[in-house]
Amino acid sequence: MTTKGGGGADWACPGGTFCAWDSQDADGNMVVEKDSACRLYDIGSAGLGDQISSYQNRTGVAVGLYNWDGTQWVLLLDVADGERGNLPGSADKQTDAVKVCDG
Repeated sequence: MTTKGGGGADWACPGGTFCAWDSQDADGNMVVEKDSACRLYDIGSAGLGDQISSYQNRTGVAVGLYNWDGTQWVLLLDVADGERGNLPGSADKQTDAVKVCDG
């Protein structure tokens, strides 16, 4: 997990990783950078929940973005490999966990 400035419209996510930013269009601070290891990363417990607005998946596998509703993990969005974009309004700034190899 990283919290570095940068991002920018060049969608500069390194190959083999999933990246997410706190602003649209890969701008602002990078909130998440995860490798392709198959696991659930609880970013909320690390103080980084409810911040993701844009993403890029270069892991080679599907990635699921989840919200913790107080009792269970709720899937917000399935992100296919190679996909990038802005989260829809209903999921914007709601992600508390990133699950690599979701599908």
